[in-house]
Amino acid sequence: MARIQPAHPDQVTWKEPKDQVICLVNRSRRNFILNLPTGQYRLDAGRRMRTLRTILDYPSIRRLVDAGELAVEEPD
Repeated sequence: MARIQPAHPDQVTWKEPKDQVICLVNRSRRNFILNLPTGQYRLDAGRRMRTLRTILDYPSIRRLVDAGELAVEEPD
């Protein structure tokens, strides 16, 4: 079987600006299934996900943040 080698395996093709990266933190005692355009993402109670700030544009995510169920933090 032939192996496909990337043209430049050590080259980063894109990188988001640091001010666009956030941590979405589940501050509740509930587990959430977030329905995102890329598919479902499970965010368990007390866990965090590193993502782009544009996730806050989705009404379902915004409602959870506004209700205090999820919090937005700057990444480490």
